[in-house]
Amino acid sequence: MWRRRGRMAGVLVLVAASFPARAGVEPCNTAQKRIEMTALLRRAAEDRPVNITFATRADGVKLPAAVIEKYPEEITIILQHEFDRLVVGDDGFEVGVWFNRKYARLAVPFDAVRSLWDGKVLMCTNDQL
Repeated sequence: MWRRRGRMAGVLVLVAASFPARAGVEPCNTAQKRIEMTALLRRAAEDRPVNITFATRADGVKLPAAVIEKYPEEITIILQHEFDRLVVGDDGFEVGVWFNRKYARLAVPFDAVRSLWDGKVLMCTNDQL
């Protein structure tokens, strides 16, 4: 496990729709993309945002019920400066964030990830989820 603490103003941005997909981008659920996601998340908060869109009701996702109710299909979070205790494992990540000024610890398995952006570069996308 790898842990990181970060701080910023404007912790998290939530959107109902994901970023547009690009042709030729590999799916997020391959072994190579999991390795790349792990490495990218470990660099979160250094100098560029990491945008992660994931299915809110996928197996293993842990979110507050109010967030799932507001975003029943998917949500995009942006990790850049302010988040707490990012723990990256082989199968996913956990991170502390704030939703409407309330702290929540969320867990996201890599199988739930629909797209991942490194700044403005789309690293992977899963259209089939």
